[in-house]
Amino acid sequence: MEIAAALAVPLAFAGALWLVAPAARRTIGLLHPAIAWLALEAVFFGVGSVALATVDRRPGPALYLAAAVVATGIGVWIADRVARLSGPEARADLPVGPMPETGRRRLAAPLLALASIVALVPTLVATGIPLLSGDVTAARAEVTGLAVQLVRVAVPALAVVWLLDSAAGRPPFGRSWLAPLALVAGVGFTAALGGRYLPLELGAAVVLAWLLSGRGVPARAALLAGFLAAAVFVGFGVVRAGDQAAGDPLRFAVERTASRLFLVQPRTLAALQDRIPAEEPYFLGTSWLRRLGPLLGREIPNLGYWIYPRVVPGQQDTAGYAAPGLIGEAWANFGPAGIGLFVLLGAACERLGALAVRRRTRSVDLAAAAMAILFVARTHALGLMGLALLLGLVLAWRWLAGADDGLRRDLAATLRWRTAPHPSVVPANT
Repeated sequence: MEIAAALAVPLAFAGALWLVAPAARRTIGLLHPAIAWLALEAVFFGVGSVALATVDRRPGPALYLAAAVVATGIGVWIADRVARLSGPEARADLPVGPMPETGRRRLAAPLLALASIVALVPTLVATGIPLLSGDVTAARAEVTGLAVQLVRVAVPALAVVWLLDSAAGRPPFGRSWLAPLALVAGVGFTAALGGRYLPLELGAAVVLAWLLSGRGVPARAALLAGFLAAAVFVGFGVVRAGDQAAGDPLRFAVERTASRLFLVQPRTLAALQDRIPAEEPYFLGTSWLRRLGPLLGREIPNLGYWIYPRVVPGQQDTAGYAAPGLIGEAWANFGPAGIGLFVLLGAACERLGALAVRRRTRSVDLAAAAMAILFVARTHALGLMGLALLLGLVLAWRWLAGADDGLRRDLAATLRWRTAPHPSVVPANT
């Protein structure tokens, strides 16, 4: 069983890529949300699930992951078939110089970024800047809530919009140095909040939007970006646990990085499978509506805090959080039946790809598309409600930061599987 489970993981990813490929070719290629999702699932769940099956003799995470991956591919394939039946749709040429906003609209992106930072100031005044505190992990745990999610959207979006506008020869306020300054300041500010994911998400959003605009990334720049991302990921792991790294920092950095990249997520899923339903019945969707627990005569815990002691043995008295991600939430709520959620996820990925290919003529649209793709791909750590909140904030940011330009029409057409190319985009020869 263990060997079969381990083999099922790479076979499932190969099958899912085959199912996703037609939709990707029809829209945005390798930048398709489903491909981005598969890539991050392979890193954060795939490697570790195979290791748990072959080394620890725990096939459960590998089998559940394989089923979820195939279900996502099936969802994309079905949605793509429906889209093709609704009418012909040609892939459009990618614009190199997307349109900037004009007039007062050009002030929206910087004002929204500034407002998000201001909203976070009261929290930072009360807790201090996490990166400068003596205990980065504890200080970072206090910086939570809606204000952080606002920063998570508005600050990367500003960097993306200004960089795209500058690259197209229309820098913000006529100052070409403002775009790189905003990028560096954004990375610095998000890094000061003590978490790895905020600066890495900012960098990923910039790269995704740059590629969506039709530009390439030189090999040297790609290598430099990869090196910086790795340095941030490894460096934060060491800084946040400096006392543990004091004896042998190099060995600690390697072990901690490998654990965070490959093992934490599958171990969290394994812990949930061990406890549910053996000790706790399935939550049947109530983990997403915890306030309804008392009405049902049941206490609904926060899954991440609830399962943490099982993921990190010997930490029963420590208030830690182990992100279950969408796949962990699916098991906790519905067990094997939760695989059905990933068919819906696949369909949503296909629709997002179709909307992204339709909305690429404005910088604000490219910024919104990049962030939406990124957040969908990060459901290895984001749960359903967290994803819904972030996508809602991305949509709200897009409406505030740019002119409508047919956005309502395109959203409605996408939801109805009516996805002919946007009139302002020239179809490619096929």
